[in-house]
Amino acid sequence: MSNITIRDMQQQEAAEIAALHEQIQTIHANGRPDLFIADYEDAMGLMLWHAAQEDKRVLVAERDSQLLGYAVIQYVNREATPYSHARRSVHVEELCVDENHRRSGAGRALMSYITEDAKKRAYPRVELDVWDFNESARNFYHAIGMSEYRHFLEYSLSPYRFERISPDHTSEVLSLYDSLRNLPGCTWDDEYPDRQIIEEDIRCGYLFGMYDQDALIAVGAALPDDELTHLSQWQIPSEKPCVLSRIGVRTEMQGKGLAAQLVAFLADKMHASGYDTARMLVSPGNDRALRAYRNSGFTHCGSVVMYNEEWLCFEKKLN
Repeated sequence: MSNITIRDMQQQEAAEIAALHEQIQTIHANGRPDLFIADYEDAMGLMLWHAAQEDKRVLVAERDSQLLGYAVIQYVNREATPYSHARRSVHVEELCVDENHRRSGAGRALMSYITEDAKKRAYPRVELDVWDFNESARNFYHAIGMSEYRHFLEYSLSPYRFERISPDHTSEVLSLYDSLRNLPGCTWDDEYPDRQIIEEDIRCGYLFGMYDQDALIAVGAALPDDELTHLSQWQIPSEKPCVLSRIGVRTEMQGKGLAAQLVAFLADKMHASGYDTARMLVSPGNDRALRAYRNSGFTHCGSVVMYNEEWLCFEKKLN
């Protein structure tokens, strides 16, 4: 480690550090795809933001002008509370050694610098957290003498994850929709929803998918209500309504409550974006959809004839 230098990141190095951050992001996205996005787009902006914070530093490890790895640290100062003493610590938010330079000593050099820096600043603790799936990182931190003092536990209530659909998955969405056309209760035909509609939903950021591992099992659109707001059937006063539409679940996955889960996700997503009411049109013959939407808290408020079909109007206050 003697020939490895640890110093603060220079602004012109942000892009190179961002590329290393993407290595970490890939590990996390592979380990917990339900939580992490693989193709995070603004890693460079994130590194520059870290470096600009008064209580943070972005450190780099280099040897012979070659960047080996980096770490993001935060100096944490917490006031005393009625149930805890004041706490000061250095928190290691990120630590990455380039996959091409593993076992170079860069990780140990970074942690050694961080601990010595903490001592000089009179911080009594260096802390970090590591995901359970990242066994190599856990082994490394144990090997340098770190010990566990807290455990995070979870109930895994659903094996599925939700993501905004990207243009790369257009054909996959169309295939799912094609498999549902003309099924009992489904009003979709060869013309609706077509590729053009899917592409427009994706372009506007309206379309979301539900995934089992990497398999797309359900799709739904959530968009501003520019088309149904004129109907007199709506009973909930609304200043900013949205519409949930084009919701489909793969046939082999139907009957498992997935539509209700997807609708609940879409409703929460729109509420977080400032929408106060969600509206839907449902075919009277689509018994499974009717059950799913009622189970999701939607109430029937009337019926209407549109697009040469009769529809039941459903709405839900978002809160």
